[in-house]
Amino acid sequence: MTTVPPTPFGPGFPADPYSRLAPFRESCPVARVTTPAGRPVWLVTRDEDVREAFLDPRLSMRGGRTGPYPPTRRALDVTLVGHDPPHHTRLRRLAAPWLTPVRVERYRPVVEAAAAGLLDAVARDDPADLMRFAHAFSFRAMCALLGVPQADRPWLYACAESVFARPVRDRATARANLDRLDAYFHERVKRRRASSGGDHGGDPGGDHGDDVVSAIVSAWEPGGPVSRDEVVSLCATLLLAGYESTAQMIGMSMAALLARPEALAALRADPGTLPRAVEELLRFQTPGPFGTMRTASRDVPVGGTVIPAGGRVLLSIAAANRDPVRHADPDALDLGRASAARHLTFGLGTHFCLGSALARLELTVALHAILTRFPRITPAVPLDRLDWRGNHLNRGLAELPVRPHG
Repeated sequence: MTTVPPTPFGPGFPADPYSRLAPFRESCPVARVTTPAGRPVWLVTRDEDVREAFLDPRLSMRGGRTGPYPPTRRALDVTLVGHDPPHHTRLRRLAAPWLTPVRVERYRPVVEAAAAGLLDAVARDDPADLMRFAHAFSFRAMCALLGVPQADRPWLYACAESVFARPVRDRATARANLDRLDAYFHERVKRRRASSGGDHGGDPGGDHGDDVVSAIVSAWEPGGPVSRDEVVSLCATLLLAGYESTAQMIGMSMAALLARPEALAALRADPGTLPRAVEELLRFQTPGPFGTMRTASRDVPVGGTVIPAGGRVLLSIAAANRDPVRHADPDALDLGRASAARHLTFGLGTHFCLGSALARLELTVALHAILTRFPRITPAVPLDRLDWRGNHLNRGLAELPVRPHG
């Protein structure tokens, strides 16, 4: 019998959440633990239980509350994932038609050009930090999607970097930058609303209304159940959530591949296998070890345990993705794994990640560009000494030093 510690959280969790969560999955798959902030939560770790819980409407983002949120200082204080259906559905369908795999594919030339241009800087440095590339690349792709004008991108990028810095270097500056982002998207929505009308189906990535922000504003009905603040928050959340999580997936994927030169060689030899490899990389590493915190709106049975009404619940994506019942030999990176696409990195059900198609496109394009441009790329530091930062909810690499030319 595996000994279960009192909590999986603590020093070293961002670097390796998997070994910390495995004892719970094996011996106590629904466990009462305490977060680093001292709050009691129910931790769910088995694949089967996590899947069922993702689909259970009694595990609520709002704890069963149905009234409107109280007024907030900024629109970004309440995001899409803070709502339950039916209101969540109203918000989501403003953007969902523009983020399907078919529509997102139209951005491939823009994304490929961004990767090629940014890798020029990587080629000039030895060693180079691939995380700098990953962040700049992901941000540029999101700006193309949202139609952010070129002139606005440098200061918006500085704001986003500040907001996601770990550890937080200057809380006052981070709060001020959130205010700037909030104000910026308020103004974008206002301008798009003033000029709305007509078809928004032109070429992607432009600054003239052919973008997802324009599509969202065009689909929005002022005076209806979705408020202006919620539209602003939806647009800003797409930028922020897509920027950081995808950049970290690029870095984590490259770190995993650099640790396995034979996998790198196999991908170069047969680039057609990259889409399946991306699914395995998404299963193998994830920036978000857990889904968004949920609250039981009533007593809810999960995996043979009854979570009482009011109980806060963490669904462990990281533990489920390494569940041997679902994935044989789960701690091995197998780029040909048949079950890889059954990962839960993007969640499941109502709150399935809205930007999953774009994240897959970015990850595929970035990896292909790196492996093609730098056939002899090697790590510049021992990979077991990489600086992992973050917390139990969001983890990532501070940097990924590489020698691009071997």
